[in-house]
Amino acid sequence: MSNPTTNREREEIHGDQVLDLMAALARAVLWPFRWRVLTILLMQIVSQVMLLASLVLPWQLLQVLMTGRSRIDGWVPGTESHGAKIAVLIVAAVLCFCAYALLKWLITKAIAQLSSLILGLLNKTRLVANHRLVGKRVLGIVIGALSSAVIALLFCLMIAFLHPLLALLAVACVLGLVMMVSFYYRFERVQTIQNTLQGNVLTVINISFALGFLIIVLDHLNGTMRPLLTLFILLLAMRQLMVASVNGLVNFLSIIKYFQQINMLLLPRSQQISFSLTTDFVQRFEQATLQQWLPSWLIESKYCVGDLEILQCRLLYGRSVAHVLVCETDSNGLPYYVLLKCYIAARENEALHETALLNEVGGYCHGAVSQSVMSQSAMPTVPVLRASGQLPWCHFVLVEIGDKPPQWKNSEERKPWMNELRQCLCHVPLPNHLITQYTATFASLPERMKKVAASHFAYLTQQDRQSFQVERFMQLWPFMIAEVERVPQCLTVQNPSSARMAVIDNHMLLLDWQGWVYDTLGAHWPLSAKLQAEILEVINSQWENADSQQPWHGFDSPTQAANCVALAARAHEFCQRCHLHNDSGALNMMSGLIKAYEVITLADEQNSPVKSAVEY
Repeated sequence: MSNPTTNREREEIHGDQVLDLMAALARAVLWPFRWRVLTILLMQIVSQVMLLASLVLPWQLLQVLMTGRSRIDGWVPGTESHGAKIAVLIVAAVLCFCAYALLKWLITKAIAQLSSLILGLLNKTRLVANHRLVGKRVLGIVIGALSSAVIALLFCLMIAFLHPLLALLAVACVLGLVMMVSFYYRFERVQTIQNTLQGNVLTVINISFALGFLIIVLDHLNGTMRPLLTLFILLLAMRQLMVASVNGLVNFLSIIKYFQQINMLLLPRSQQISFSLTTDFVQRFEQATLQQWLPSWLIESKYCVGDLEILQCRLLYGRSVAHVLVCETDSNGLPYYVLLKCYIAARENEALHETALLNEVGGYCHGAVSQSVMSQSAMPTVPVLRASGQLPWCHFVLVEIGDKPPQWKNSEERKPWMNELRQCLCHVPLPNHLITQYTATFASLPERMKKVAASHFAYLTQQDRQSFQVERFMQLWPFMIAEVERVPQCLTVQNPSSARMAVIDNHMLLLDWQGWVYDTLGAHWPLSAKLQAEILEVINSQWENADSQQPWHGFDSPTQAANCVALAARAHEFCQRCHLHNDSGALNMMSGLIKAYEVITLADEQNSPVKSAVEY
């Protein structure tokens, strides 16, 4: 493990890189729009002043009710009477609060307009719609961090003007908060620290209040007590200072979390900041470090016995999973390839899930040889598990690739293999205990369909219900569920296009098993114009094989089965949109689901007379 000195150096490097990023953002993004940014910051300051006034004025109102006097005496003409004072204070408090609320809305709108303007002028060819959403989010974070820093400085100056000793205490509290975050900071724990900060805002405020009251007690003992109104303003300013400090730290951590997105989306290539995630996990897979520990560990653990050569190391999934391809040469000089996969502690469940799956189906072959005649030279589609376990800093899985080097396929190169991938998944022989484990932890498509009730769309007007055919759809929904329940279940992957794979002599080798479930065939199948043809091709390949026909005994033809699988694909997407409250997308799918079901019923009606004639 790395020593404390290394950790300190690593944190200083991170801090320098983040400061460089902020400087690049200020120079390349914010400076050309400096007047707009300055306007937003001024609006933030005025909004905080209005908030403070809306909290102080009720205090003055209470003082008028109790003593008949207030600080506005003599400031506003015509406020000599008791009722006039109360009316002026009430109106002033309401106006200040309304001004605060209006300014907050204007600030949000101004930030959105600034984001749109900046993103519209960026020369980014890859800035698609989804990237624009991310760009707006990170710009909001950057401006939020800047605003929080300005607000914290404003209240610190206010406290210093009213009470220098309390200002010194406030600065100490903020610095202590920053030091605590810096001490516990690890790049892979940014989200945890953010959640801790946001969940303990009240604790931070209460601690600052307690320390503030301690200063007030000391003032009382020394005979230098401030007026009550001044003390009230000081405590409010202390509160706002601590809230702004926490918000600023959270936004600063978000800048670190979205470092790569900010680099890619907002900065020109010439001004992008080089940033490597030098966590302890990542450092172990640097070329020099990897050569020091991996070969000796594999040999000492007796996972490998020959001469070893590290061919390739890839860091995936945000550098939280490492793939290391190792070539093992035996005494005869023959090469053999193994793949070491290491997971950070946060991905422990994925490592255990993959180990359990490979223990049962490792070495399964598809498309190379007949399953009934397995030869030693058959290339496995599912690699063989050689070893798995846990190290103090990761979980690992070691799989055998074979005597030929694999050729990795990227997302575009995987597309032609989707058909074979689906056929392979339909044939993988899962044991009953794994099926039980899958079904116990993941709701199947029919179960998800049964959770969609008519009440989900009860908010629609009668006209909308008629235009989207909601009543007819909900009448047919139970029948659609019954049709989907006829479709056999098999191993499937939630996002087939992301399933990592390699090719050995034009033979598919599956490498990653994250996100794989046991569900209805057709669920998780991306909708497209080729949906029906793709499904029919997979089912036809099974229909010709007598061993694979058993799951389809309830269907008369591949076309009928394909219609039900296509219905399942649409139903899955519909349930996803309902679950995500994307009601507009779900409503637009209703007519397609009705048509898909009508195709099934029409085919059944056409086949019914044929069946009757055969029986007669």
